[in-house]
Amino acid sequence: MAEALARRGLFRGGEPAPAADAARALDPDPWPGAVSARAPTRGPLHSLSQTLELIFCFAPLWEISEQIEAEIAASGAAARPGRKRRYPIMMLLIWDVALWDCGSARAVERELKDPLLWQRLRRAAEKAWPDHPNRRLPRRPISRSQYHRGRERHLRPREAQLTAWAEDTAAEAAAFMGILDPAAGDVTHPPGPNTVYGDATWVKALFAADPRRPRRRLDAATGELSPQRCDPDARAYNTRTGSGVGHQAVLALARNPHPGERVILAAFLNHPGRSDATAFTDKALELANRRPGRIAAAAYDGALHAADMIRLLDNAITPIAKTRRGPGGTPAAAALGPHKATLADGTKTSIDVTAIDGTPAIAATDAAGKTWYIPLTRNKTRIRRNKTRPAAVYTHWRTPDTGSGAALAGPLAGAAVTIRHNPPDRAQALRINQALRAIPPSDPDYDRLYGLREDAESTNSHLKERLRHTRAHTTGRQRLQLNLTGYQIHTLINALANWQHRTQGDTTRWFGQHQPP
Repeated sequence: MAEALARRGLFRGGEPAPAADAARALDPDPWPGAVSARAPTRGPLHSLSQTLELIFCFAPLWEISEQIEAEIAASGAAARPGRKRRYPIMMLLIWDVALWDCGSARAVERELKDPLLWQRLRRAAEKAWPDHPNRRLPRRPISRSQYHRGRERHLRPREAQLTAWAEDTAAEAAAFMGILDPAAGDVTHPPGPNTVYGDATWVKALFAADPRRPRRRLDAATGELSPQRCDPDARAYNTRTGSGVGHQAVLALARNPHPGERVILAAFLNHPGRSDATAFTDKALELANRRPGRIAAAAYDGALHAADMIRLLDNAITPIAKTRRGPGGTPAAAALGPHKATLADGTKTSIDVTAIDGTPAIAATDAAGKTWYIPLTRNKTRIRRNKTRPAAVYTHWRTPDTGSGAALAGPLAGAAVTIRHNPPDRAQALRINQALRAIPPSDPDYDRLYGLREDAESTNSHLKERLRHTRAHTTGRQRLQLNLTGYQIHTLINALANWQHRTQGDTTRWFGQHQPP
């Protein structure tokens, strides 16, 4: 334990951190799990050498490495003059994944230079894939300079290809683990594993200087002025002062209700000027188009705009989000107008509905003449799909059997009200989704599904904890995207290992003959 703590810098004033802090830092799934519907925190803890073995044996890494090798051979780049590459592309991919366990490129180089550990990793890859002679590691690991040169030449031009490969791999692994199962749950009560949830975080750039405000640094020894180093693709969080230079990263996740079985379906950098909620919606719809019928709901914070909710509803995905508050914290409210209703005796009529903080309500008057708003209860959600037009999402609500603080008229007691959340009139749809939710905060399913977002916030915290001094490992948008892809694969490998530990299932597809610890 002391060696592991030292490797991760968990010493305070020369003494080890408290045991609780150490366990939390070593835990790959630091999620508090406040309610029973959410997954517990603790899972099996893997040592660094065990985690590196899983990385070196991971089949998708070998597959994309072989694909890139074939592309290089077909392009004729290997026949060009110059020093020949004597290591497989797999070594470059391994560095980007192992970076998140070791903490920096220097630490990866230091770990892999250990001859005993390197021979252990070579044997693990050989035993895992005995029938694949091309899946072998070189006699010596590559150096940090070789990694940087190889990344610039072979990986950075393929950043988009590697990002799409990681998303396809994550979707395949999620289906393998029972996440995003199209046969699970129903439309009215979406299951947690079929919910995609996300969050955005700000990753500080490696250098604090704002590239749009170039400054020069004075060398006190020589009196020479030199430009400050900066990340050319970064931008300031505060555009007025130029402070907080960095990138906005957006993550889309899904998970099983078990420790450590979290899958990052997508991890990408947002473009300047675009809302993070809109970027998340774009990615959720892209993932849904790749795997039709698997994503039932999408949870995001209050930044989710009404227009984004309409796009999700048009694609038969239920948005889970809070309503925005007005001045003084007043809840969002909107008059939705008359809606079709069926009374308890079967009579068809129309009832004026008002949405308050996501929940529809009807007005009733008590004996003193005071008007009350009585909330409706969600009964059933129905989605009518069409091949040529957007899906139509309806929710059937019920009035209470008796008035609460008001004299609810007899015919209205127990009436059923139908509301369409994405009507063809887009102006009306925007007004509806400003204050109404398909699953409002008053519904029992809301806490179960929206609570999953805490896991996204925990993932963002874990990502930034693995950064050196909470700053990005590298500069440039493409290089940082490769780092995020490495973090996505790193989390996926841990999720598969935890799934195998829980179920004792067959993971030959992912790790060959190697058995996760």
